[in-house]
Amino acid sequence: MTSAKGAPLWWQLFRVGAAAGRSASAGRARFVALACAALAVSIAVSTFTLIFAAYDGRDERGADRTPRFAQSASDPEARALWKPAFDEVNNTQFSIVYLAPLRADAPLPPGVSAWPEPGQAVLSPALLAAGRSEGIETRYGAVAGTIGEAGLASPGEWLAYVRPGTDLVVPESMRPVTRFGSFASLGFGEAMFVQPIRLLLVLAAFMAAMPAAALSVSAARAGSDARDQRTALLSALGGGWRTRAVINIGEAAVPVAVGALAGAAAAAMTLIRNTHLPIVDFTVARADAQHWWWGVLGAPLAAMVLVLLCVVLMHPPQRRPQGTRPRLAKTRLPRWWPYLCPLMVFVAVRGPELAPTPSTRLLIYAIGVGATMLTLPSLVGLLAAAIGRGLAAAGRRTGRSGALVAGRWAAAWPGATARLTAGVIIAFVLVGQTQLWTTRNTGPAVQAQQTVDRVGSSIVLVSHPRETPVPQGFLHALPPGTEALRLKIEPKSGHAELNGPCEALKRVALPCSPTATPVELRGIDPRLGELYSWDTPAQGLSARQTTDPQGPLVVLVGQSGQQISVPAVKQAANAHLGMSVTVDTVAGSWLTSASMQQHLGRWTLLFGIFAVIVIVIAIVVSNLAEFVRFSRQITALSVLSGNRTIYLSTSFFALFMPLLGASLIGLTAHYWLATPMTSNTYSGGSELSWPLLAFVLAAATALAFLVWLWGAYGAVRQAHNWRPAAD
Repeated sequence: MTSAKGAPLWWQLFRVGAAAGRSASAGRARFVALACAALAVSIAVSTFTLIFAAYDGRDERGADRTPRFAQSASDPEARALWKPAFDEVNNTQFSIVYLAPLRADAPLPPGVSAWPEPGQAVLSPALLAAGRSEGIETRYGAVAGTIGEAGLASPGEWLAYVRPGTDLVVPESMRPVTRFGSFASLGFGEAMFVQPIRLLLVLAAFMAAMPAAALSVSAARAGSDARDQRTALLSALGGGWRTRAVINIGEAAVPVAVGALAGAAAAAMTLIRNTHLPIVDFTVARADAQHWWWGVLGAPLAAMVLVLLCVVLMHPPQRRPQGTRPRLAKTRLPRWWPYLCPLMVFVAVRGPELAPTPSTRLLIYAIGVGATMLTLPSLVGLLAAAIGRGLAAAGRRTGRSGALVAGRWAAAWPGATARLTAGVIIAFVLVGQTQLWTTRNTGPAVQAQQTVDRVGSSIVLVSHPRETPVPQGFLHALPPGTEALRLKIEPKSGHAELNGPCEALKRVALPCSPTATPVELRGIDPRLGELYSWDTPAQGLSARQTTDPQGPLVVLVGQSGQQISVPAVKQAANAHLGMSVTVDTVAGSWLTSASMQQHLGRWTLLFGIFAVIVIVIAIVVSNLAEFVRFSRQITALSVLSGNRTIYLSTSFFALFMPLLGASLIGLTAHYWLATPMTSNTYSGGSELSWPLLAFVLAAATALAFLVWLWGAYGAVRQAHNWRPAAD
């Protein structure tokens, strides 16, 4: 259909919507909100795309560097020897691979351009930069070069290829390699330390998609009273859902396009260069994003469609009134939706206990928490409607006009109360969940940190499983003032024995006797007390003087109060003891394990910051829109009541009390939802941060107070200019 001027009807309706958007109530705030919503949804969709891209690229490069093995080193196809191992920098574990060529045409793994000399290593750029403070440049010998991106799971991977000295190569402990490149990744390197993709997808859905959806709903419904009246008018004139959809799209198209363009610009940056993510210290490879270019560039378009779809769905046709009596249109709430909230709380709190695996527990918990956040505001709106009817009745009996008006407002517009309070409730849960996941730790890890704080590196443990004397070259390469003992444990009795030269025994106040002498544990040197607690079966300890120490563990002790340089010990071990030698402080391995768990906490923090920013925008949008709506609809009260003080009391009950109640409800909901995290449901318990929650509660109370005064002041200002109108 076309107009007299030849313009299609849909274009006229689109222009009508665009014109309505420019003159709508809270129009500027809605413009900014819709643009932010489109940007947030674009980032959320791009996040899902880049997660798949990063894991896909990691698997592909992992397969390219996976060796194909021969039956034995004597096999004619065998060209090199290969052995994976682990090391740590700053309590963060990473992979090292020992390589030794068997033939002149020995293949090289991807990213390595030439064979290093014996006693040299090739490191990834990220490891080289991160480990300089711990002597990584000399730990495995001289650095012969860096690994190219083609040989790394991600540009920020920590990886080292080490060619051990000729005298340290043990062919029996290494696997013969024919070439590199397989159909599937062997799973060494970064792939061993990253979380499963499903965990990141759940985190992205919980901390990115859900807040973006909440912002989209808030932006779509901002200033919705006039839009609801227009929808009713269009329905009365015979306009169908297509007419309403085109007008609503025309009203929102420009701001949504602006947000989508901003999202497209951010997405395009990932195609141009590597993208470093703060907090988690992860780099998204440009090559991975380019491989998924269709998803990266399609994310802003998908965001635009999703936000416009939300705008259309958030303005359904109004119900036809029964009879001719004028009625105040009520915001519709799904009848069954609020009643899902108690069930979702039960799923989040008790559901994980019934799950058989950690990943299933996490999935059930995330579903329960997310569904609680989605349904709780509707339950609050339902509760507000009930309280509003009681407040109106009380105001009528006592003659308090402010309570009467506010009560009827809450009873007539429960959806407005739900929108007003939703952001505050979600913010409490998101901030609380971020704090819980970033501080989650196991009990042994906490005790290990306390041990390290007490003794530090004044005692260092070196694995030497071979029953051979410790090479003198290793002892001479140790930091000055370091003495060495060996720890031996009887398999049957579990009794531990420290043996070595008298000088070393005296260093830790042990008796010098050629026969095993039981050690009184009371008053023992603190370093030995920690060693006994962590590295022995705790079935007794004895000391023995000998010139031929035995035991699989070399115990290095410094002078009282002296800290031994662990990087120096590692360098000496790599140079003289062989491959795969473990060097650590007492209880240090527990901190390394805890750092892997904390890595997920850092991802939670990154997503949590994004979620809180988005929710804060949603709160501002909701409060601003409701402030404009509230101010405009009660401006005539001063004419009816004869004074303007009614605005202060009305806004107190209609704005301040719902926001304050939402803060307390959000705090209570978070306390319940935190139960699985603070109990034994998960292997690592978290603790509630009451100072943080008190700060959030104070901020929410201040926001409620500001909105109260803001709403009352705005209503008074509009009352000065109010004139009767035929609306």
